[in-house]
Amino acid sequence: MEKNQPFFDPYNFNIPPMTNQMPQAMPDMPPAETMNPAMYYEQQYMYYKYLCQMLEYKMKLKEWEKFNKEKN
Repeated sequence: MEKNQPFFDPYNFNIPPMTNQMPQAMPDMPPAETMNPAMYYEQQYMYYKYLCQMLEYKMKLKEWEKFNKEKN
């Protein structure tokens, strides 16, 4: 996944809601670079993977803090 591709963030509430349609290309992009379904789902998967990693990290951190608290 390239870093200069537009990223659709479903949790960004500053953009107007979409009516069950996939995001279109950004206004400054030529029509040849419109977002295709494969890229859309890949970005959604990467975001889901990131959220899962963050949750796992926070859970491990809480366990570690609890363990250290009990140890002292």
